Amino acid sequence: MHSLKRRMSTVRLSEVPKSSSFTKFIKPDARIETTDVALENKDNIIHRPRILQFGGFSWSLPEERKESRLLTWSPRAIEDLGLDPKDPETKEFQEIVSGELYLKDKEFLQKGYPFPYSQAYAGWQFGQFAGQLGDGRVHNLFEINKPKGDGENREVYEIQLKGSGMTPFSRFADGKAVLRSSIREYIISEHLHTIGVPTTRALSLTYLPQTLAQRHRVEKCAIVSRFAESWIRLGTFDLYRWRGDRGGIRDLSDYVINQLFTVNGKKFHNLERTLQNGPDFFSQASESLGNLTDYDKMYLETVVRNASTSGKWQVYGFLNGVLNTDNTSILGLSMDFGPFSIMDRYNPDYTPNSEDHDERYSYKHTPTAIWWNLTRLGENLAELIGAGEELINDSHFKNEGIKPEWEDQIIKRATKLIEVAADIYQYAHTVSYMNGFYNRLGLNTKLINISSPEEQRQKLIVPMLDMLKELGCDFNRFFVILQESGVVTKEPKQVAEFILPYCNYNDVKYSKDEVTEMISNWVQVYHEELEKSEKLQQGYYETNVKSYNPVFLPRNWILDQVIEKTEESEGKDLSYLMKLQKMSLNPFDESKWGDELKEVEKTWKVQDQGDEYAMLQCSCSS
Repeated sequence: MHSLKRRMSTVRLSEVPKSSSFTKFIKPDARIETTDVALENKDNIIHRPRILQFGGFSWSLPEERKESRLLTWSPRAIEDLGLDPKDPETKEFQEIVSGELYLKDKEFLQKGYPFPYSQAYAGWQFGQFAGQLGDGRVHNLFEINKPKGDGENREVYEIQLKGSGMTPFSRFADGKAVLRSSIREYIISEHLHTIGVPTTRALSLTYLPQTLAQRHRVEKCAIVSRFAESWIRLGTFDLYRWRGDRGGIRDLSDYVINQLFTVNGKKFHNLERTLQNGPDFFSQASESLGNLTDYDKMYLETVVRNASTSGKWQVYGFLNGVLNTDNTSILGLSMDFGPFSIMDRYNPDYTPNSEDHDERYSYKHTPTAIWWNLTRLGENLAELIGAGEELINDSHFKNEGIKPEWEDQIIKRATKLIEVAADIYQYAHTVSYMNGFYNRLGLNTKLINISSPEEQRQKLIVPMLDMLKELGCDFNRFFVILQESGVVTKEPKQVAEFILPYCNYNDVKYSKDEVTEMISNWVQVYHEELEKSEKLQQGYYETNVKSYNPVFLPRNWILDQVIEKTEESEGKDLSYLMKLQKMSLNPFDESKWGDELKEVEKTWKVQDQGDEYAMLQCSCSS
C-alpha cells in the first residue's frame, strides 16, 4: 500500500497514492477477517445481510452493473483534490467512480488500490433506537491526501461510492440510489461547500441506464462518488455501545483523536479556539472534573464542530430533514442528503421532510435536534468521559471494567461534562449564527460581544426574523434586496419602500403603511450597527457583503425541473443539469453561469415563484 505524500502538481486519480486508515486501526467483521476471504466470496458472503457481533466494518465490493455512463463531475472537486482537469475524460477515472475497476478480480490490489469496505453503525431515528444500520449501498474506496492543508483539519480525503450495490448492511434494501436523489445530493454537496457550510463533497455523477429500483415508482439509478475527511458518524459510536463493546468504543475514540482531531501534532483546534474566546465554562465544574482528558476533549470538539455547522445551516436556511444520529458527522459535516431543502420563506415551523409530522427536524428545532444527538454521544462515551485522569489509564478500568466503588464518581463526572458541553454547544452555535448573519448584513463581526452574543441576537437578528415571517419575503433573497436598496446611504423609509414590492404579506392583517413602518423600525436598528461597523473600518459593507449573499441557491422546485429534464431524456439532455451545476458552484458570480439557457437562468435566479413552488417537501425515498 502506498504511503501518503503531499502532491505538488495535478495528477490522475488512478496515479495518486492511496491508503485506508480506518481499516488499519478499526477491527473488521469477524465473518470476513481478511481480504482473501472477501475475494473468495463463498456463498455471496460479502453481500449477505447480517448483524455484526464484532468489528466496525466489512470488506465489500461494488456490484456489477450492466451499463454505466459518467454524466458530470465537479470542476471544483477536481481542483480541490489536486487532479488533472482532463482526468474525468479518462477510462481509468470513470472505472473508479462507477466501481467497475473493482470487478476485475485482484487486478485493483496489484495496482495499489486498498480493498473497499462498508462501515457498520447504528442510530437513533426520530428519537427511537433503530439498532444496527450501516453503509447499505456505500463502498468506501480509499484515502488520498489533500494537495494543500489548512493546518487545522485532517489532511486526507476518503473517497466512496453511493449506490454501488448491496453490502452486509443493506438489510431489506437493494443497494441502489435512484437518479433523482443522486442529482439532489451531487448538487447540494458542492453548493454548500461553495457558500462556506461544512459538508461532505461530491466528485462525480454516474448514470446506470439499465439498473432499476422500485421506489414510489420504477426509477433509473445512479452512483455518486463523494468524499470527506471522514465518514464516521455519531451512530458509529451508537453501535459499539449497543453491543457493549468497551474495547471497540475506545479503539474508535483513539482513532478519532489521533487520526481526525490531530493535525501537525496539535489537537482539538476548534475546541481550543472556543475555550480561548468564550466564557470560562469550567469555573464551577473544575473541582468535579479536574484536568480534561483527550476523551473529554474529543467529545467537546465534536460538540463545537456540530454547533458551528448548525449555526451556519440556520443562517442560509438549509435544512436536513433526517437529522438522526447516523446522519450526524463526528466532524460536524453536513451529510447524507435525503429530504433536504433551502427554506424559501422564513417559517420556523417548516420541515422539508413530508414524513416529519412532529416537526422534529424543522428549522426551529434543528439546533435542539443536533444537541439531542450529541447527548446520545455523551452517553455512548460515559465510561471514557466519566473516568477522568484518575482512572482513564488504570489497567483494571481498561481491561476488565468498572469496579463497583467507581460507579458513582464516573456517572457524576460524565453527567457534569455533558452539562458543560450543553453550555459550550449553545455558545458555539450562537457565535456561528451571529457571525453568519452579521456577515450577510455586511457588519463587522468584531462588533459581536464574543463573551455574551445573546443580547445582540435579541436586538438585531430576532426582530429581523420576526419581520421576515410576517412579510413573507424570500429568506435568502432578502439580503440581496437589502444590498440593492442602497441601505447604507438611504433613509429607513426609503429602504422599506424598496423592499415592499418583494413582500408577500397578509394584506388583511397588515396595511401597506404598517408594513412600511415595520421594515423602517428594523432598518433604524440596523443602521445603528452599520454606523458602528463603518467606524471600525470605513467601506467594510461594500467590500464584504456580496461575498456572503449568493444570488442563486438550488431550491427544491429548481431541482425538480432539472431531474425531470434529465430523467425524460434518459440522461442524454444534460442542458439543465449543467446549467444548474454552473449556477450552484458559482452562486456569487453570474459571469460564470455561461451564455446558454438565459431565460431559464432568469427564472431560477428570481427564486420566489409563488406559493405553488415555495416550501416544498420530499419523502425519505431515495
